[in-house]
Amino acid sequence: MKKRLTRVAAYILVAVACTSVILYAVRARSQCLTPREREGKAQYTFLVCGLDKASRSTDVILLASVNTEKGGISILQIPRDTFVNPVSSGLGITRVNAVYGAEYARADGEDGRERRAMEGLCRFVSGALSVEIDRYVLMDTDAFVSIIDAVGGVEYDVPFDMDYDDPFQGLSIHLKAGRQTLCGASAEQLIRYRSGYATGDLGRVSAREGFLHEVFTQVKEKMSVGSAVRIAAGLIGSVITNVSPTELAYFASALYKADDVNIKTISGSAVQNPKTGAWIYYALNRRAALDDINEYITPVGAEIPLADFDKNAVFADDPLGENPYISKYYYS
Repeated sequence: MKKRLTRVAAYILVAVACTSVILYAVRARSQCLTPREREGKAQYTFLVCGLDKASRSTDVILLASVNTEKGGISILQIPRDTFVNPVSSGLGITRVNAVYGAEYARADGEDGRERRAMEGLCRFVSGALSVEIDRYVLMDTDAFVSIIDAVGGVEYDVPFDMDYDDPFQGLSIHLKAGRQTLCGASAEQLIRYRSGYATGDLGRVSAREGFLHEVFTQVKEKMSVGSAVRIAAGLIGSVITNVSPTELAYFASALYKADDVNIKTISGSAVQNPKTGAWIYYALNRRAALDDINEYITPVGAEIPLADFDKNAVFADDPLGENPYISKYYYS
């Protein structure tokens, strides 16, 4: 299942692709020391997350592999409702989108708390999926709106009329079906809408096929120094990252020259609780998820063996626990 986006995955990938806004900086700073020259590698793995500031949940979690020599980009999406074992993870939570919040809650002090929480999420994902995470990016919806507006909107074919109001969440979504140019606010409505999909979030994942590629292409076509300045201004205060300014210029050039982005949701399925009939979690399938990691993220020649994948079984419940059906699917 390729080229599909979860909840607000669109805005995060748009933002990452839009680091090509620093393309003008690449020209001005072409002599800067690159990460490859310091680290002797050409493939980097990013953890890119979209933050819901009210709940402190990362409703978008993406692993992105960037090949700075070939210009290739591969992305694995981890659905926000992916089951996490509350005991073996040591976090007392049951969904992967709550890991950041759990790390935030136990981080000491206010100064740099978001950064430490993001570092904790990196450790969790790295350990569970057996991948080395080189850099991280944490963004919120303010950055997304600014980016879309700065490039003059994005043309997109809305699949059907979308109407939904939720005063508690501050949501007022009213979009008409058809091809149209979406401004930042309208694009945010599009990516936050889910009530009209019969299968909820997974329905939204399927419906967003091609959205990222549409945005990626249009942003590259519209990019200019002027829009770069506006986007950079919009990102101030909305991004937490360990990418340095000189690295940003370097990675931006790699993103800009990429002609295609390979995207896949990590293998798994929505699972139904046989006792209650509820569809609460997305469960990974261990073997298939590992195949995805090796195909999309792991450098060629460094494939991860099954014995090293998710050693603490954080994506499976105890067979005698509350959700044995998750383990049954995970190990199937």
